[in-house]
Amino acid sequence: MAKILLVDIDSKIPNLALMKISAWHKAQGDLVGFGIQNPDKVYISCVFTKNSEQARGVSTYYPDAEIDIGGSGISITKTLTKEIEQIKPDYDLYSSEYSQGYTTRGCIRKCPFCIVPEKEGKIQEWQHPAEFHDPRFDTCMIMDNNLFAASDNWQAKVFSWFIDNKIKMLSPQGWDIRLLTEEKLRRLKAVRHAGNIHFAWDNITDEKAVERGITLLKGAGFNLKHDVQFYVLAGYNTTFEQDLYRCEKLKEWGTNAFVMPYKKTPQINALARWANKKWLFWALPFNQYTRRSRRNLHNVRATNTA
Repeated sequence: MAKILLVDIDSKIPNLALMKISAWHKAQGDLVGFGIQNPDKVYISCVFTKNSEQARGVSTYYPDAEIDIGGSGISITKTLTKEIEQIKPDYDLYSSEYSQGYTTRGCIRKCPFCIVPEKEGKIQEWQHPAEFHDPRFDTCMIMDNNLFAASDNWQAKVFSWFIDNKIKMLSPQGWDIRLLTEEKLRRLKAVRHAGNIHFAWDNITDEKAVERGITLLKGAGFNLKHDVQFYVLAGYNTTFEQDLYRCEKLKEWGTNAFVMPYKKTPQINALARWANKKWLFWALPFNQYTRRSRRNLHNVRATNTA
């Protein structure tokens, strides 16, 4: 029995790769976990490049162990072995409350700020959700980058499984609203959602497509203010005025903005603080927003809900 130490440097959600590695080693009879002492092998996962030196530093703590270090923060070409990739994740590793996995990998887009085209290539079918779902959970996270770009037949299989089994779909990635059709809309409406439905408005030139999609969502009966949110990439190839414009336009159309700063400036940070709190976003326009106004509104809100 080998002793296997797992190190999660910076994951924002349960690390899918580490859960699969854990499941595979447990199937071999190995002792696996985050707190293993004197390990024989150490797997280190780093998602963000800004933390790569920290990850490499951790590897020096275990001179007698075999080190396997990976993740997008280290390499965008390194992958799991096929047998580990296909195994059902070990959801006990993080005391998970939902299943998670990819039904597709890759994307049809080539957004210059995104590593997915280089890392995963063109869109391809990956796993049916039944392959990675744990029946203990009533929620399953779809981590796909662009499921709407998959074949209609594959999309139908994925959505039908959620609908037929009454499983809630958790979709933190932004759906590609440029690909929204009446059929996709019907499926999106029929499935039960856990949390907000996310779309993305990254390019200022996509305004007409975004407006069209919002019109479709509204016509289908989605509660745009309560259930829908748009990621707004800020500071990549846009001016601050264009970033603010997209947020204000989404508000005008009756839905929410969630600012994703590509670079952090005082203006973009303030925009994110304002937009990313729904109650604040709807309470006042950005040109009236200050840290003091936020505190005052927060105190009023707290008093009214007490």
